[in-house]
Amino acid sequence: MLLHLLVLAPFAAAILMMATSKEDSKSSSRLAFLFGFTFVALSIALIAGGNQATEAVEWFRIPGAKGSVYYYLYSHGLGAWMVFLSTALSLVALVTGRNTFEKNYRNFAIAIFALMGAMNGTFLAADAVLFFFFFEAMVFPAAVLIAGFGGKERRKAAMTFAIYTLVGSAPMMVALWYLISIADNSLVLSLAVALQRLDTPMQTMLLSCFLLAFMVKTPIFPFHGWQAITYAEAPAPLTAILTGAMSKAGVFGFIAWILPIFPLSMELVDAMLWLGLLTAVYGALMALRATDGKKLLAFSSMSHLGLAVAGVFSLSESMLPAVLVLLVAHGLCAGAQFFLMGIAERFAGTRDIEQLGGLSSRNPVFSSTFGFIAVLSLAVPGTAGFVGEFTVLMSLWDMGPLPALAAGLCLILSAAYVLRFVQKVIFGKPAREYEDGKRMTALEGSSVGIMGILLLVFGMHPAFITNALQLFDESAVQEMDKVTHPAEVQESQTVEAVDDTTGEAIADENIAAVAQPMTEDDLQQLDSNLKANGFSDEERAQLIAQLKEMSEAEVADVEQPDGASETNEANVKEASENE
Repeated sequence: MLLHLLVLAPFAAAILMMATSKEDSKSSSRLAFLFGFTFVALSIALIAGGNQATEAVEWFRIPGAKGSVYYYLYSHGLGAWMVFLSTALSLVALVTGRNTFEKNYRNFAIAIFALMGAMNGTFLAADAVLFFFFFEAMVFPAAVLIAGFGGKERRKAAMTFAIYTLVGSAPMMVALWYLISIADNSLVLSLAVALQRLDTPMQTMLLSCFLLAFMVKTPIFPFHGWQAITYAEAPAPLTAILTGAMSKAGVFGFIAWILPIFPLSMELVDAMLWLGLLTAVYGALMALRATDGKKLLAFSSMSHLGLAVAGVFSLSESMLPAVLVLLVAHGLCAGAQFFLMGIAERFAGTRDIEQLGGLSSRNPVFSSTFGFIAVLSLAVPGTAGFVGEFTVLMSLWDMGPLPALAAGLCLILSAAYVLRFVQKVIFGKPAREYEDGKRMTALEGSSVGIMGILLLVFGMHPAFITNALQLFDESAVQEMDKVTHPAEVQESQTVEAVDDTTGEAIADENIAAVAQPMTEDDLQQLDSNLKANGFSDEERAQLIAQLKEMSEAEVADVEQPDGASETNEANVKEASENE
């Protein structure tokens, strides 16, 4: 039930938001906050509840497919934490959006809830077709938000974002269609089995189609052309969701769909690892020279996600917990930075860091929060970012010193551009005269502050995150196998039931065979042994009497069903005679 609520309830919330007044933003925001807090609470319950799954329900059939498409949701630690990022960042976006889009807040909230439902479906879908449906569905509410609430070039940004992501996913759709035409169904287990029957060139072609879709969504160099303009022109609350949650769908796809299904050669693993490191270094260098605050954060996000992809393809034992901690830390930290950059733009009227400066004297509360989050983004010891980046660095060291050296270079560059960012925005003198805009409200500040506190808590105790990890447990595999081979599973259960019954019968016979009263010879032998060990006549007599009672009671327990049956028959006969 919890999984259904997290996927379907946000769409229901979007529909209910249509009933609110477009003119009364206060009433719309109250209802949106109520829904937002509810979804965050549900996501926390999902993490605390461990791995969960719904029953696989047959949904529909695709022409040419061998099996059916199932509505089947499954939550493991990775998916549950991604859902938490989706709901938490959406809630903060609703909070900051109230002071930014007062006149059209209702429509903003409607699109945010629709985007949340699509993201949750992406992270919880256990059927490949269902996953692809939500994976593509995320594009439409995001594009609407960019086109409706973005900056001056919002239409161009929306078109670029939609074209890149939809075209990038088109080969994956064709590859998935081919896979389900030869597989029993579209669950992970069936796709992996069907793929093993194909020759190597076909496997490589299908793998390339999946990789392309996930590399565009992350994004990975050189498929990042949509990111800079999209993140810059999108409204800051949406950009926080795009970088903190939606971009994680690409890394999630590598872990939850590429690794379990496709056999990977070492050449491909090395290529993806170095492509991730190239993305990390490129993003850090671009952030170092950026003057647009939101583009700087966009390239910073690209760098960290490239590092995460490199960690995924290190394939070390510590890879999964390391990458998960890094993703959660990046989602919270990058999301908070985009929220604060949006507030700075609202206050100063620009996002050009060369035109900012001096905010520490004009807006000290905001500047303190901005500096606090910036320090956390440096991955200093005691923060979740430090745990994630250090463990990924150790995973890359297992691949050799060069990958670790490239990752270390990224960390040095990140410190350089973050400190430059802080110096340009909040220190020095104002670069121009402007009239102060809306300041950061207490609700906005507390929301961002809580995100910072979570980064510290997870840094001190990362087990809060890593303890939830178990990608596919035995129950999930059994459920997929039951859907794939229902006849075999039923036959196996029948055989097991027969074996259990037969085993119980044999055990009863064995007990009855050994649970016989002790003979006089046995008692005499026991009495001799007790006497030889110094027991008195009275003690020997008591022990032997107790053993006699216990032996007779065991035999009576084994014969109880028959005796009970005879007693019942006698009682019935006596009752009939009395009548």
